[in-house]
Amino acid sequence: MPPRAYCPGGDHRPPSSGGSCACGMVTRVMSRAPGTEPRPLVPPDVRDALARCLYDGPGDPLAPDATDHRPDDLRMSGLLRRRADRIIAAMAAAGLVVTADGGLSRAA
Repeated sequence: MPPRAYCPGGDHRPPSSGGSCACGMVTRVMSRAPGTEPRPLVPPDVRDALARCLYDGPGDPLAPDATDHRPDDLRMSGLLRRRADRIIAAMAAAGLVVTADGGLSRAA
């Protein structure tokens, strides 16, 4: 595509390698390396144990239910896991670390 001196109608077309269009507007910044998936703060079984502690109803709230066709974020298991993740993140922000045996320790 030939470079343009201006971009009519705000149609900014960057070069395929990234950078700015001919008018100077930065439209896309290429990243150096792909992002890595963040590791969970604690193992999933520790998070699930905390999620079970947050539930005060009958039965196991994290057990799979074939009759429940709602998305995971609307099921009780998804709600409890997200709540447990928020609690673990708040404890980590306060300097506490949940260990594999379920105990708490100060972060070094």
